Amino acid sequence: MSKGTLIGFSLLIGGILIWIAYGFYLGFEEIMQEINIVTGFVIGLVVIGLIVLFTSILFEQRRDTKKMKEEISKEDLEP
Repeated sequence: MSKGTLIGFSLLIGGILIWIAYGFYLGFEEIMQEINIVTGFVIGLVVIGLIVLFTSILFEQRRDTKKMKEEISKEDLEP
């Protein structure tokens, strides 16, 4: 697992866990009415985590595709 993927997963899971803990703190009926700095911060963590995760997965797939193309000889690709 690359560093970007690890960072993305960490931010995503951390944001979700903080959001759940804060939801328990406020109570289920008040969470929909309360939008303040902490909720915005947690939503920001989740969004940043998702962006980092998807970006790192995209770069990893491109790197693996490039590596695979380099390993396959031209003779194997011709009919």
